[in-house]
Amino acid sequence: MKTRVITALIFGFIMGIFIIPGFWSVHFTVPLLVVIGVLASGEFSTVLRKINLKFNRINLMSYNLAFVPGYFYLLLSGNEVYSPQDIRVKAIELGPKILADIDKALLIKLLMIYTIVIMILSLFSLFHPILKNGPSGLRQGVLNIAAGLYVSLPLFAGFLLLYILPAGWYLFVLAITTPWVCDSAALYCGMFWGKKKLAPLISPNKTFAGFYGGIIGTVIMYILLLVFIIPSLFKIEINLATLIFVTVFAVVIAILTQIGDLLASAIKRHCEIKDFSNLMPGHGGIMDRFDSTYFTFISILTIALMVCFF
Repeated sequence: MKTRVITALIFGFIMGIFIIPGFWSVHFTVPLLVVIGVLASGEFSTVLRKINLKFNRINLMSYNLAFVPGYFYLLLSGNEVYSPQDIRVKAIELGPKILADIDKALLIKLLMIYTIVIMILSLFSLFHPILKNGPSGLRQGVLNIAAGLYVSLPLFAGFLLLYILPAGWYLFVLAITTPWVCDSAALYCGMFWGKKKLAPLISPNKTFAGFYGGIIGTVIMYILLLVFIIPSLFKIEINLATLIFVTVFAVVIAILTQIGDLLASAIKRHCEIKDFSNLMPGHGGIMDRFDSTYFTFISILTIALMVCFF
């Protein structure tokens, strides 16, 4: 336990180095996505080799960093990027409606750039083993694409959170912290009240009590943020409709967070390993720390875009 606590403190400090300066410029937070993409590609390719699936680390890294061309487009195109601090000031001065004011044209362009990069990588990943091994290479090609998209899509979602949504940096931080709170609540509720197993064939230690505890813990965190933090940040008035929306939002995110954790557990059990690596003693590797975050990036971005568009 002491090792876990020390590692968690060091990990939290490193995360703060990337995330906190993003309040003044989201450019400071982008390297975090790069670090995750690079380290995850090494861990994932190494683990999959244990079950005789030969995944090229460079290929996986190319998938994981497929958002980078879009980032360079942003830098070279001269699109104005407001800092989270500027957005907060504008929301206070002009009203919270500015938080739903997204650049739809830029969103489409970034989606197109990412799609083109992914299509090129996927064609190569699919046909390289087919041309090399014949029809028997089809399975490897399909698995190459699936493994590539597993981390690539969430990292691209995190990138869009930072640059498309006015309040994206705040949502990015929420996506990072939600799994920590959800997992902690699930852990302690499972320890004290857990009896019935949730998914014994995938993760024997997870229980229904832990699952519900994770949801309740996330809902409590979101409501506390709504009551004590958000009004002072953006001058948003709290009403019953807002409370209901945030509660439903929290429940959905908590469920998807735990699904992400179960998926990673299924992969590890299939590969007969406990952790993806020993990068962080007591916590595993970068894939272990962000397996749930992959789902929160995508889900929070999707819900936020739905709110902005509809």
